[in-house]
Order: sequence, then C-alpha cells, then structure tokens
Amino acid sequence: MHASILKYFVEVARCGSIRKAAQNLYVASSAVNRQILKLEAEMGTDLFDRLPNGIRLNAAGERMLQHIRATLNDYHLMRSELDELKDERKGHVTVVAMDSLFVDFLPAAVEEFSELYPAVTYSIAAVTPSEVAPKVLGGDYDVGVTFMSKLPAGLEVAGQVALPPGVVMAFSHPLAKKERLSFADCRDHAFLRLEGPSPLQGVVSPRFAEFWDLVTPSVICNSTILLKRLVASGRGISFFSKLAFADEIARGEVVWRPFDEPNVNALTVGIITPCQRVLSSVTTEFVRGLVHRLKQVELSLTT
Repeated sequence: MHASILKYFVEVARCGSIRKAAQNLYVASSAVNRQILKLEAEMGTDLFDRLPNGIRLNAAGERMLQHIRATLNDYHLMRSELDELKDERKGHVTVVAMDSLFVDFLPAAVEEFSELYPAVTYSIAAVTPSEVAPKVLGGDYDVGVTFMSKLPAGLEVAGQVALPPGVVMAFSHPLAKKERLSFADCRDHAFLRLEGPSPLQGVVSPRFAEFWDLVTPSVICNSTILLKRLVASGRGISFFSKLAFADEIARGEVVWRPFDEPNVNALTVGIITPCQRVLSSVTTEFVRGLVHRLKQVELSLTT
C-alpha cells in the first residue's frame, strides 16, 4: 500500500473525521476521502462506520489499524538499522510520561542522550499517569514513564523504582513536623493540584478518590512548574512523588512526607515498553539510559 494511504488512514482513525484529518494533514478533504475509498475498495470491505457526526472504525478497520501501525513501526525500525549500517547514529525516540517528569527528569535524560546521539529526534508528550499505558499499548509511543499499576497484556516493565506519591510542602509548613500524613491531616490545609482527574486515578484505594472528590483546592492549574513554585513559597500542599521535587528537596526548599496508607506507599514509578513491537536500537539505548537515570534519582532521594 502507498505510504500516503497509510498516513491518511491512521489520521482519520485518530480524529474520527475526514475533515479534521484533512486539516491536520494540510490536504483537501476530497483527497483524504478518495484515499480511504480506494483502500476500502482494495480490501473489499468497509473499514469505517459512517455516523451523523463523523466516522468510526469498525472491526475490519481496527484490524487494519493494527496492521498499519506494525508496518510503520517496522519501516522506522528498518530506517534506523540502515542508518546504523551507514555508521550514523540516527533515529526517532517517542516518549509519553506524566507531567511532573517534564521539569527536570526528562529534559536531563534527553540532554544526556543527545550528547551521544546528536542526530536523534524526539516526540515527547505529557499526559496523566493513567493515560500512559494505553498510549504505549496503542502504538502512539514506544516508551512510557508513570506510576505503576497492573499492566495490560502487551506491555512490559523496563525498570521501576520505589518513589511513591506523598505530600510536598514548604519547610515551614505545620504538617512538616509529622512523619506520616493521613488524608484527614491534609483536609484542613490549602491544597494545590493539577487540573484534570486525580493523578492516581485507578491505582489507589477508594479513600484517596473520596478525598480527591471532596477537597476544595485553593489553586487548580495545568502547570507543574507553577505548582512547584507555589508549594515552595508556602501557599499550600500538593501530592507528588519525590521525583518531581528532587532539586527542591536537595536544597531544603520543600519537605516530602509519605502517606499513612500502605497501598499508596507501595506504588512505584516505572518505565514501560511494548512486548509485541521490536524497538529500534536507538530507542533501546534510550530506555537503558532512562532506567539508569531513574535508579540514580531513587538512590539520591532515599539515602
């Protein structure tokens, strides 16, 4: 199949609309529609259900999408291998991770890797922890970093460390005097949180979900950088892994306290990759470096 058909099909499947896909691809809607019809004619079956408000993959379309993603992955893998044969350290690394890792951890990892592989390009996205695994499993990204829960079939853990979420606050905050904190301890203090669903949605007890739903935050925003500054200045408390505040903790600007909740404290931060897709050698090297860096951070924060 021609490369443009593959590209058009994947974008239409992602958008659920030929018009939106055409806008993203910077081509005419008629061109996209023509390619989709051509593909369906070649396959001898409809691949989409046509709905009043768009189109949706049917069972045949879902199977086609799996095939196309595998084909594109094999193509990128082949290109990376050809580059290596030419002694060129090229390739493309795709990473999806929870937002708190974008302040220090991931930038440092990319900077370090870029010194060894200056020609490598990257696609990196920030999402909520619960969205990481589905995006790696679906083939949108090859590497994911998130709080670990039960993984769906098709994913494996490249490495994980014991850096569970806890309560972060300014050194002078009253709760800093306690060794462990309950949800009840936190309820009467100004609470700062990221916009959207709980970062621990689906991975901890109902008691956490109840607290999350009942508490009234003093600040809601979509920027980890802003929350970090507000926490350090004493404007309130927030829930993060030590990983998100490594530098601030080392400088004594904030303190981190664990929850008095065994199931929360058992959570780990992990790096996940797909089992059923062969990763390029450059992505494999990036994962190896990421695991090493994660373990280094764990060691520095627990000693």
